[in-house]
Amino acid sequence: MHNIKTNFGRFYRICKEFFEEEADSKGNLQFYPKVPAMADLEVISLACMMEALGIDSENLLWSKLKKDYPGLFSHLICRTRFNRRRRRLQPYIVKVQDKVSSRLENQSQSMVIDSIPVPVVKMAREKTYKAFRKSYDTAPAKGYSAVNKGWFIGYKLHVVIFDNGVVQQSGVTKGNVHDINYLKGISKLPARKQLLGDRAYRSNPLQMDLFDKFKVKLRVPFRVNQHDYKKHPKKYKSKRQMVETFFAQMCDQLNLKRNYAKSYDGLLTRLTSKLSSMSILHWINHLNGKKLAQIKHALSF
Repeated sequence: MHNIKTNFGRFYRICKEFFEEEADSKGNLQFYPKVPAMADLEVISLACMMEALGIDSENLLWSKLKKDYPGLFSHLICRTRFNRRRRRLQPYIVKVQDKVSSRLENQSQSMVIDSIPVPVVKMAREKTYKAFRKSYDTAPAKGYSAVNKGWFIGYKLHVVIFDNGVVQQSGVTKGNVHDINYLKGISKLPARKQLLGDRAYRSNPLQMDLFDKFKVKLRVPFRVNQHDYKKHPKKYKSKRQMVETFFAQMCDQLNLKRNYAKSYDGLLTRLTSKLSSMSILHWINHLNGKKLAQIKHALSF
């Protein structure tokens, strides 16, 4: 199940299929004056595979590759170069989510939107931390988590998923950005589907705007003190539960809350790698005729 050689080959074949029209004969997605030792598709596949296996330390991965799989990569690049290449290929890693989403879009009738805090600094170091402060626009911010009932310093990961768990799109904002502001900035959504959210997304103008732009109906529970209060249908509650399962899987199997990055670009690359690896696991389950959300079973075939 955790055989690196077998799983890397599986991830590489999927990425090669996804980028068949964009990659050259060497498996590169960008132009290089000199052909690199590792192709771009190998870097993307390795980045997604290590997250799917729960290996979030490049030091551990490189030790295992050199010790247990010396013949797997005949020209294994150094970890520093791998990190640089992975950050540069981040836009292509995001495309993995899009390609899986476009293929599985018709298997769902509704979408769910929610966010989860991604803390990067301990609260005890609120006044002394220096990491992530290279630019004000990308610096972390202090936010409040209603679920954990506490403050955190970091970012928010926003996701729109289909009701079968497949990622439709994602984004990262500062920790103090309200959830509704991310939804206001969305530029694309599949047409004629329902979008389910919690009370943080309640806004009549936003509901009308989403319907006018994308023909999407935003379904949000009423607040108890509203004059036109109506009980939220139970079928919407059960579908919204999928996003809670999604976040639990991200935290449990893909170590979402464990952070080793020291810059915003590094964190963004790690988060997109985790989300893309989740999308590949969904795609593997689809190919094997299994339930998409059972990602722990994906690599056992």
